[in-house]
Amino acid sequence: MGTIEKRGRGSWRIGIQVETPDGWKWVRETIHIDPTLSDSKQRKEAERALAHLQTQIDAGEKGPPGQRYTVRSWAEVWLEKEVRPNASPVTYADYKHLLDSRILPLLGDVGLSRLTPVMLTDWLATVRVSPRRSTRLPDDQLAHKRPPSQRLHEPSTKPLAAKTLINYYQCLDTMLGAAVRLGVLAVNPMDKVKRPKKKKTKVQFLTEERAVALLRCLGDEPNMCYRAALLLALLCGLRLGEVGELKLSDVDWQRGTIDISRALKYTGISGSFVGDPKSEASQRVITLPAGMMVVLRETMAYQEECKRLAPGVWCGEGWIVHRWDGGQLHHDTPSKWFRRFADAHGFQGVRFHDLRHTHATILLANNIDVVAVAHRMGHDDPSVTLRTYAHALDRRDVDAARAFDQLFGGVDLPPAPELKIE
Repeated sequence: MGTIEKRGRGSWRIGIQVETPDGWKWVRETIHIDPTLSDSKQRKEAERALAHLQTQIDAGEKGPPGQRYTVRSWAEVWLEKEVRPNASPVTYADYKHLLDSRILPLLGDVGLSRLTPVMLTDWLATVRVSPRRSTRLPDDQLAHKRPPSQRLHEPSTKPLAAKTLINYYQCLDTMLGAAVRLGVLAVNPMDKVKRPKKKKTKVQFLTEERAVALLRCLGDEPNMCYRAALLLALLCGLRLGEVGELKLSDVDWQRGTIDISRALKYTGISGSFVGDPKSEASQRVITLPAGMMVVLRETMAYQEECKRLAPGVWCGEGWIVHRWDGGQLHHDTPSKWFRRFADAHGFQGVRFHDLRHTHATILLANNIDVVAVAHRMGHDDPSVTLRTYAHALDRRDVDAARAFDQLFGGVDLPPAPELKIE
C-alpha cells in the first residue's frame, strides 16, 4: 500500500507500508519537485518516485532493517561478523556446512523479515524427510581407489538422524537470534517453531573384561604410536584431538602427570590446526597410570634412537603419536587405524571415542568420586558426567544390595503370621 501527500510548494511525501514480524511499518521519503510544474505533473513525478521506492524495498535496499536482508545476505553478515571472530574454525565450518546444505538452498532468497513460524515449520518438515548425503570424496578424486567392497553403489535413502535435524534447527535459531539482538529483527520467528526431539542415545563402552581383552590384543600391534594413542584414550580418557597434539614435553616425568592444554583440530576449509581443547575445563593436568608412563618412556627412547640413526630424515617435534618420520599425524588417522584394529580383533563397531567412554565408566563403577572423574574427563560440570555415565552406577546398585545382605544376612526374620480365613 502506497501513499502520496503534498507537503508544501514542490514538496511531496511518499510512503509504502511494509509487513514486518511485529506488524506493518511505514517506509517514507520526502521528495522535492520543480515547483513551477503544475500539480498534476508534480503528482506524476511523485508516482514515479513511489514506484522506484517500491523497487528499492523489494530489492532490500530500503525499508526496516529486517526488510533489507534476505536469509542469504544476513547469513553472510552473521558468519563474518559474529561467528568468525567469536567461535573456533570448527564451529564456523559446521555452521557454514549447515547453511550451504539445507538452509540457504530452501530459504536463501526469502526476505529476512518475511520469515514466519509456519514457513519455518514447513522448512523443518522438508529437512526432516530429506535423505542423508555422503561426505565421502568420489573415487575419481582419490589418489588410491577404494576396493569394490567399500564403494557406494546406491545413494542413501535414510532420512537425517534426529541429532542432525536438531543441528539445523539450532543453526537457524542462533542466526535469527543474533538478528534480534542486533536490532535487525524485532522477534525471532524460530521461537514459535517446535524444537525437534531426540531420544537419548546410550553411551557405547567396553566392560572391564572386554577392555582387558582389547589391551591384550595390542601385543599384535608393532606401531608404538598407535599403541600410545589407544592407551591415552582408554587409560586416560583423552579425546582424539587431545591425543594428536600431545608432546613428550607435556609430561612431568617426576610427578607422573601430563598437561592437556591443546588439541589438534581439522576443517575442510582450514585443514589441520592447533586450538584449545573443547572447553575451559578441558585444559587440565591428570595423573598417568604406571603402564602409560612405561609406554611414554619407550616412545621417548624410540625417538632418540631415530634421531641418532637418521638425523636427516627425522622431522619430529616430540609428538607422542606421530608419523614414521616423527611428523604430526592427520587428525583422524588414529581413529581410522583403530577402526581397522578393532574389527580385526573381534571388537566390531567399537569407535575410538568409545575408549574414552569406557575410561569414565570404569572409574565410576569402581566408586571413584564423580568430581575427580569430571576433572579427568575435562567436563565443566560433574552433573554432566553423571548424566552421561549413569549406566556406570548399576554396579553400585548391586553393591548396595549386597551391603544389606551382609548387614542383615545373619538375622533370622520372624516367620510370617499364619493366614486365618474366618
